[in-house]
Amino acid sequence: MPRSTSGPASRRERRIDRINWMEFAELVPRRVNTLLLPVGTLEAHGITSLGTDNEIPARLSEAIAERLNAFVAPVIPYGVTAHLGALAGGTHIPAPAFAEYAGAVMAAFAHQGFQNIIVMNGHGGNTEALRDATRRAHEETGVFVAVFNWWVEMSPYVEESLGAPGGHAGVDETAAMLAIAPAQVFPARWDPSLAFEHRESLAAFPAPGSLLYYRGKRSDPVFNTRTAAKFWEQVVEHVGEVLEDLVARWNREGMPATQRRRAPANRPRRTAGERGTEEVEAGAKAGAGAKAGAGAKAGAGAKAQREKK
Repeated sequence: MPRSTSGPASRRERRIDRINWMEFAELVPRRVNTLLLPVGTLEAHGITSLGTDNEIPARLSEAIAERLNAFVAPVIPYGVTAHLGALAGGTHIPAPAFAEYAGAVMAAFAHQGFQNIIVMNGHGGNTEALRDATRRAHEETGVFVAVFNWWVEMSPYVEESLGAPGGHAGVDETAAMLAIAPAQVFPARWDPSLAFEHRESLAAFPAPGSLLYYRGKRSDPVFNTRTAAKFWEQVVEHVGEVLEDLVARWNREGMPATQRRRAPANRPRRTAGERGTEEVEAGAKAGAGAKAGAGAKAGAGAKAQREKK
């Protein structure tokens, strides 16, 4: 089946958990072949909510979905939170379990017909596990898939727009939350002592601060709603432009049709443990075969010697 290159579906609702299953069948992949998958975690964030890393990628996905002619999946709300997971309200999922689950979600959506999946990551601790998960999802299903970190893409523009470089729970994340979810920003709780400088020389679990800044430049929040709104508009426009280009390139006629390489939908997806067990069993069988072959050769040799005598 060729990749879908049709124009936008005439729909306003882009969140797949808000539409009917029969509508989904009518639209995917014939009219919509791209999925935005927000991923985050629950984690201490200075003076914003624990769900900051979920809220931003989910709202950003919704803001650019029409431009990309994409659907938006429900957010995966728990991630790899080793550095701050021990602070109040945080959750930490070990990287192997998180990667296995995230990869299974991607594979499920690929088998439902999506040809392109963009993982909209909101939490830096997830990045390495998501790169592994996306690579395996592509190898096993043929789906075109990418991991996108919005704060990394916007880092060259933050200081000019907000007066300070970005950081964890810093000026960039706080401005984004002030623009999209002001009820989840708590200015009265701001205390400069919440900020801690992240140093390459130091790995601390947990990190001794819920706002982290880098290279000696503080990233204290700015509580200016107009500035925050302008910054968020910049984020939506720039990210939309970057990802629209990615999808357009994926959808070019010259790109291979993913379904031709897609694994059968009814084939169970192996877990990392199962893959390891299969490798051990294969090694054992090979060893047993070699041993049996050696035994047979030895027996044949002995028989030949007896016949010679």
